[in-house]
Amino acid sequence: MLSKEKMQVIYLRGNHDDFLDEVLPFEIGNFSIRRDYILESGGKKYYVVHGDLFDSITTNLKWLAKLGDIGYTFLLWVNRFYNNYRAKKGLPYYSLSQQIKLKVKKAVSFISDFENELVEVAKYKKCQGVITGHIHQPANKMINGIHYLNSGDWVESLTALVETFEGEWKIIYYEEWEKEYAAKNISELISVESGINTKLLPLT
Repeated sequence: MLSKEKMQVIYLRGNHDDFLDEVLPFEIGNFSIRRDYILESGGKKYYVVHGDLFDSITTNLKWLAKLGDIGYTFLLWVNRFYNNYRAKKGLPYYSLSQQIKLKVKKAVSFISDFENELVEVAKYKKCQGVITGHIHQPANKMINGIHYLNSGDWVESLTALVETFEGEWKIIYYEEWEKEYAAKNISELISVESGINTKLLPLT
């Protein structure tokens, strides 16, 4: 399918698959695995990278990163049961891990440092924007003249980063998308039923 559609798929390695560093860059057909990539979009150049390479913990203190990963995994496990309970009560999704990170001063400072460092790298790469992830904090903003984009994640924030056909970047929040999708389906269903009723009226 990739060959037929001439679609290029680029997979950027992250801290959970750093074992791929031994074989990078890897390319087969239209599929490639890289550390980073420069994307041209809307007349601008974006430096695209997972972001773990700019995290001093994951790069220099791997044992601490592993320990943190165990704690994070446990928190996600608790989060799943907690949100199952909330769902039964008719309450919206709530990310425990994200709220804990936002309330910890050092975590907030780390996020700011992370963003600023990547902005500087984008400038060095002569790019007008940067697209990253790693810290699980969705963002679409300007920092010192650089368009900073962070996809967030599909575990805590339930977010994704998309580019429209007009070249505009947007953050999709799953809860909002689900509500819009449900509303659209209901609207289409009512429209179809209304059409059926209209066609049946002459027969009665």
